[in-house]
Amino acid sequence: MSQLLLSVLAVVCPNCDGHNPPRAEVCASCATALQAAPRQAARPVGKPGAEASRPASGPPGMRPSSRTPPPVATAGGVPVARPAAPVRTPMSTPPVRPPVAPPPPGVARPGAAARPAAVASRFGLMVVSGTSRGQRFKLPVTGCTVGRSRGAILFADDIYVSAQHASFIIRDNVLHVRDEASASGIYVTISGSEALTPYSFFSVGQRLFRFLGKLDAPPPLAGRPIVYGAPVPPGQGVYGVEEVLVGGRSGRTVVTSAPLFTIGQANCDFCYAQEEGLSGRHCELSFTPTGAQLRDLSGGLGTYVRIASGVDKPLRPGDRVRLGQHVLQVELMG
Repeated sequence: MSQLLLSVLAVVCPNCDGHNPPRAEVCASCATALQAAPRQAARPVGKPGAEASRPASGPPGMRPSSRTPPPVATAGGVPVARPAAPVRTPMSTPPVRPPVAPPPPGVARPGAAARPAAVASRFGLMVVSGTSRGQRFKLPVTGCTVGRSRGAILFADDIYVSAQHASFIIRDNVLHVRDEASASGIYVTISGSEALTPYSFFSVGQRLFRFLGKLDAPPPLAGRPIVYGAPVPPGQGVYGVEEVLVGGRSGRTVVTSAPLFTIGQANCDFCYAQEEGLSGRHCELSFTPTGAQLRDLSGGLGTYVRIASGVDKPLRPGDRVRLGQHVLQVELMG
């Protein structure tokens, strides 16, 4: 700086900013040496007390803010804390889970109950007797119901079939039939022979019978005489078989003490000459102490026994089931 300007300009104290005469060596206000004072860095032009904005450091690619922080406000000379700016954080996103590979074939997924694979049903029913004769029905794997007005298989014109008569159920690859509390019941053919208990029903051809069991004489009462009658052969019992008519009425009844009881077209205890669906000697009953043994002699025409209501009766291919006037035969279908 030229000597001329030094002799004209006032000297500013670097300590108190006080103005001193030109070429003054000591500040008149604070006695600070003026010649040896370090040169003060230039302040940015702006409002008094404002600080120059400095670019904030940040990660590469982030543009620093160009705003300068507002000056610290004072109240009565005491600095007042500036409210902290809210910290902005990036929006949280749910963690991305790696895709789970499906289990190999034949291996159950962890945590999931193993389900048996659905197998298509091979069972079918063929109508061999009745107004729907010749029809075939393939049963679904879940089974089906049969009735006059409710079910998958309907016999609407059969007055002996209940609204929901029977259910066919497939369980463990075995076909079963169940009587759904029908009025006329369900009859299944026997294979060879089957034991009967007293008051069991069985059917041959178009006839229905009830086995009455052993007819024991009433025990004698003291002081009362015994009713007179024909003598019973020693060591033999008396058994009864009753024919059941339409509507559940009792028909002809045969009581015998013979060891065998036969039903057929000729030379039998119950004879029905020229009866359709009956053979000459269709079936026979041999009596036992607890009931009777029913034996089929029809040569394929079939002897049917009524199943208990609510009991699942297993069926085999070739078995026949009678519901009212309809007869269904179990068969395997491809």
